[in-house]
Parts: sequence; structure tokens; C-alpha cells
Amino acid sequence: MEFQRSWQGASEGTRSRVDFVRSVYLWLMGGFAVAALGAVSAPFVARALVPVVGQYLGWVLFGAQFGTLMFASSVRRRAPLNKLAYGLFTFTSGVIAGIVALVIASGAGFTPVFLAFGLTGVVFMTLTITAFVTKKDFSFLRNFVIVGIAVMFFGSLAAMIFHLQTFSLVISGVAVIACSAKLLWDTSAMLRTNDFGDPAGFALSLFVSLYNIFISLMNLLGGRRR
Repeated sequence: MEFQRSWQGASEGTRSRVDFVRSVYLWLMGGFAVAALGAVSAPFVARALVPVVGQYLGWVLFGAQFGTLMFASSVRRRAPLNKLAYGLFTFTSGVIAGIVALVIASGAGFTPVFLAFGLTGVVFMTLTITAFVTKKDFSFLRNFVIVGIAVMFFGSLAAMIFHLQTFSLVISGVAVIACSAKLLWDTSAMLRTNDFGDPAGFALSLFVSLYNIFISLMNLLGGRRR
């Protein structure tokens, strides 16, 4: 009887974990869909905002993205508010990605954009499969990720403020490496956690990493030809 109860408990735990992982990826796919809508809307959003904010469009969008990210992080366990916050963040991120893609395409064509999109998909699939197959705990990447993201964040701000194109490319390389490590760490944590009540939080973390990888790859592939 004890063996049967133990087996049933393990089976229920496995089902709960599978349902949790499925929920995380459903949230992630939903975020991609909303971001795609934002990317399609990017020219119209930019056209509406430029007469109001002028040359500060980039800073306004950056502020909106950062604000919606903080909002989404703070309410990630509070349904249905978490859906609204997550949608606002992913839509804003999609608008920014769409504008960046158009800027790069205007100087280098759409090839770097498509390549960056495809490479982001390859990185996502490779690291996800690695985490699923190895079942390793990648939390040892924590310090590397923290330092890398700090360099990425402050380096990006410096590149924007002082218009440092070459430095921006270096920071993009750092971002690809740091966010790839974070993607591996987050996927590993998702597979090992016993807290199944925060699928939105895990999806948000995965989305942020993939977004930064995509933007950074676009900058690396198309930046020198703009």
C-alpha cells in the first residue's frame, strides 16, 4: 500500500510538472504572438509618437518597456492582472523590435533580420534541448549572468547616450552570451522547481532573454552595414 501511495504521489507530481512546463510555454507562445502584433504595428506607433516626442522616441519606448517589465514582474502571480501586464510588455517589446528591424533593413536589407530571427530560434531550441536532456542544475551560471546583464544594461545605455556604434556591437556580443546563459539557467530552474504557481514569471524571464538575443543578433548582423 505504501508503495502504491508513493507511486501515485510521484505520478501526480510528474503530471503537475508537465502541466506547469506546458503552461510556461503557452505563456511564452502567447507573448510571441502579442510581440508579433506589436512588430506589425511598429510603423504606425512610430508615426503617431514622433510628432509628440520627436528625437526622444527611443528613450520614450525604452522607458515604456522598462516600466511594463517592472509591472509584469510585480504582478506575475496575480491573475488576471498578470495577463494584462505581460501583454503590455510583450507588445511594447514587439514595437521596439519592429522599429529596430526597419532601421536595420533600411541600411542592410531584411537579410540580417531574418538571419537573427532564425539564429534566435536555433539558440532557443539548442539550449532548451540541452536543459531537458541533461537535467543539470545550471544555477552555477548565476554570477556570470548577473555580471553579463549588468554590463549589457549599462553598456547599452552608454552606447545610446554617446552614439558609440562599435561599442554597441561589443555590448551586443556580450548580450547574446549572457542572455543565452540566462536562458539555460531559467530553463533548468523551470524543470527543477517545486513551485508550480508562477508560470507567468518563468515565461517572462524566457521572453526577455530571447528578445535580447534577437535584438543583439540583429545589431551584430546588420549594424556595420547601416
